[in-house]
Amino acid sequence: MGMKIFVICPFGSTEPYGRENLEKIKRPDTVFDYESVKDVFPLNYNTFQYNMLKCINGAVERIILAEKQGYDAIMNSCVSDPGLFEMRSVVDIPVTGCFESATHLAATMGAKWSVVTVEEVVAKRFDKLLVDFYGVRPSMASIRHIDIRASQLYPEITPTEEVARRIVEVSKKCVKEDGAEIIISGCTIMSALFTNYFKDDPVNVIGVPVIDPMYTAFKFAEMMVDLRKMAGYPAVSRAGLYQKQPKEEFEMLRRHLSTSVPPEHLYIKHTC
Repeated sequence: MGMKIFVICPFGSTEPYGRENLEKIKRPDTVFDYESVKDVFPLNYNTFQYNMLKCINGAVERIILAEKQGYDAIMNSCVSDPGLFEMRSVVDIPVTGCFESATHLAATMGAKWSVVTVEEVVAKRFDKLLVDFYGVRPSMASIRHIDIRASQLYPEITPTEEVARRIVEVSKKCVKEDGAEIIISGCTIMSALFTNYFKDDPVNVIGVPVIDPMYTAFKFAEMMVDLRKMAGYPAVSRAGLYQKQPKEEFEMLRRHLSTSVPPEHLYIKHTC
């Protein structure tokens, strides 16, 4: 049973080798499109909170359009999961997040996992905003970082060999000092580079598996589409957290935005 997935990068670029990596793990009958929000956000990363606000707005508008275009599911391709909750509250197709899916998979693979991410500000965001919300703190061993800003990870700026070396070095500390049994890559730019570059089995080098959150979010999207089509499961429950606002109010707001906000600032021009 084929399906069509829309992969949205909520920043102004796509991950190096991201499409190539996903092509390797998708089902033969799955097709996907892969975009960033560069039309409304020019930076190649989204680390800081103001950046997140602007990226979330553009990404949510784009996935409203994606649902209308007939996609079966959305993959939100950033480990900070920006806009994940907002997306789920406005579309009826499944929307999967990288950090959420990676931590839930990790909990099935071992008792303790660690996140290795890019820099301290991102590590703090995971710890303060997402770990408790997802209810995964009991299985978290630690969150560490490689001290490279996400904007500096691109191969033309920092050699991928150096990125991989730091990931291995920090991951080993998570295993030896923190008791981690699984490592979760804490940035999709970083994970895409590592997955493409690192040819050895991480278990043989680091001692434990390394989860690429882009892989987990994509495969969760495929699974959710299957469950929706074959078992009749809705994408989310509308009883609480993801309750939709009144349709009339939603449409009124979008009509207002489409005429009052310059179209180059939003995807509204495509979605009204």
